[in-house]
Amino acid sequence: MWEPVGPLPAHVYWKRRWLALVSVIAFFVVIGFSVAALTRPTPGAGPTDEVTSRAANSSALSQGSVGPSGSGDPADPDPSSGALLDPTTEAPSAVPGTSAEAPLSVTGVPIGTSTSPGTTTPSGISGASAEGGPASTTDESKRPDDTPRPPLPVPPTEPAPPTGPPPCTNDMIAVGAEIDAPQHRVGDRPELRLTVVNVSNQACVRDLDGALQEIVVWDRPIRTRLWSSNDCVNPSTQDLRTLVPGQPVAFEVTWSGLSSNPGCTAPRTRLPAGDYTLLTRVADRISGPTHFTLTPA
Repeated sequence: MWEPVGPLPAHVYWKRRWLALVSVIAFFVVIGFSVAALTRPTPGAGPTDEVTSRAANSSALSQGSVGPSGSGDPADPDPSSGALLDPTTEAPSAVPGTSAEAPLSVTGVPIGTSTSPGTTTPSGISGASAEGGPASTTDESKRPDDTPRPPLPVPPTEPAPPTGPPPCTNDMIAVGAEIDAPQHRVGDRPELRLTVVNVSNQACVRDLDGALQEIVVWDRPIRTRLWSSNDCVNPSTQDLRTLVPGQPVAFEVTWSGLSSNPGCTAPRTRLPAGDYTLLTRVADRISGPTHFTLTPA
């Protein structure tokens, strides 16, 4: 049965058999591919497409969502943006995380905050001239003033306790404001000073960190804050000092004569001729006012 029979050589019949077998196999392969192609499902919304569709729908909803006022305007206030309105004034209230009842510095800004009031020119001051950007050619950093000063009279001193000098309370120190001359011309660079003296009857320790000190120029009478030593330069330095009763400690700064705002974000202007007030502070201990005058250049 398997051996070829016929007038032709045997190899001819074997070749015919192999050709027929290959043809049959090829036929079934073609049929199989055709059936697979016909039964393949049409591409639809698979898992990936479904996720993409959901994301697109969410984006469309967020862009077209209705604000608190019901207007559908995306510019409506967003409660999560931090811009809250005061219901009594309809003006933006303090940024969350700051306290309106925090102690105020002589700048009128809560201590420990760096909120900028904006970039407006100081109100109530006419004739101020622009000096360009926030930078100034004058170094307005506070520095120690080691000029010898006569001691102030104090009550008879008492020896320090065995545990060492106690911390200085506000009642134990006096803070002063000084200027090198009561009158300067516009364009001068006055030397402004902050002084601290222990007025108690025993030595005490006080933190005179540079960030806790501040020298401020106001108009006269005091209405508008015009410049502060902490606006553009506010280095924090560890300076724990033992204050001897009656012995003043002083810090000074060379003022450029320009205005400033917290953060030094507004253009600085040359203050015009007029009467001004100098105040200083160490933390929440504020000095009395010192008056000076700027005359026309």
